Amino acid sequence: MGTASIAVVGLVNEMAADLAVSKPAIAMLVTVFALTFALAAPFVQIAAGRLPRRSLLLAGLCVLSAGCLVTALMPDYAWVVAARLLMAIGACAVGPVASSLGASLVPPERQGHALAVVFGGMTLATVLGVPFSTWLGTAVGWRWVFVVLAATAALTAATIATLVRQRSPAPPVTLASFAQVLRHRAARWGVAMALFHMAAQMSMYALVTPYLQEHFAIPGHWLSATFLAAGLSSVAGNLIAGRLVDRLGTVRTIVLTYAGFACVFVALALAPGMPWFGVAGFACWSLTGIAFYAPQQKRLIALAPQLGGLLLALNASAIYVGMSLGSAAAGQAYERVGPAALPFVALAFLAAASLAFLRSHRAAGRAG
Repeated sequence: MGTASIAVVGLVNEMAADLAVSKPAIAMLVTVFALTFALAAPFVQIAAGRLPRRSLLLAGLCVLSAGCLVTALMPDYAWVVAARLLMAIGACAVGPVASSLGASLVPPERQGHALAVVFGGMTLATVLGVPFSTWLGTAVGWRWVFVVLAATAALTAATIATLVRQRSPAPPVTLASFAQVLRHRAARWGVAMALFHMAAQMSMYALVTPYLQEHFAIPGHWLSATFLAAGLSSVAGNLIAGRLVDRLGTVRTIVLTYAGFACVFVALALAPGMPWFGVAGFACWSLTGIAFYAPQQKRLIALAPQLGGLLLALNASAIYVGMSLGSAAAGQAYERVGPAALPFVALAFLAAASLAFLRSHRAAGRAG
């Protein structure tokens, strides 16, 4: 799911040339996927929330596979956009279920580590998925990337159907549950944190390929290795965060990740335009950015344990709204100002995330 959502980041040049559109238009495909996921995920949870988790995962993977295959076959940009809508609807039945199920399998003191393991799928998408997609797209064309993604999703569904026997339904989600979340100030601001944090990430990531090439003069043949280095850093950051949150607590860990993320954006804006600075900066960006998600999810569960599943679903929706907002802002900044503006757009979103965190923390203190 993670690779399907962000593979276009490493295929910007090839897709733009083949579909005869601009690079920001290709980055907008991330926005299309993210916004569709964000809007559809709560409704999918309401409509199908009583089904066994296994059934939801299988259905979602099959729809995701179909969307990838349609993407590979479509002749023009408009049809590719339509295929992205289909992919996102499939992802709605996969992402939110995985986190809630993972958290329920372990005792509370192990939830931080468990959530980091589950979210490791997104880090593996950056470690393996995007570098492989970038390499394959350069070697044989971007369409084959989506053929491979379609086959992988279908194979994953077949593996789950064979090996996974757990058939218990997810906790039911109703409109009344949404009303409870809206009345919970700390949880409400906590979900906003995820939105603005992901917007800060995507402000850089959506157009990171042209940014690295134009700002740091990174050669094209370095890109796969650069994405691989960033992906390995994200795995490290995710695992470190999972351990830290169980030892230091959610609040301290989030403060550390925000401070580190801000320093990296400043460094990316001020570093000399040399390739190795770009590689190192992108790796540090990946490490600090991904470290937010394990403490964030554990904190949401702790804020309202009785609404934990719904809060994780809304958190997933907020993440994809942030993807949409950040990639759209990146496209506008790139066209109007140029690549140098991207770190400053990201810093603005990170400031909004920090404000949301402060509001959530204060509301939780008053409630306690």
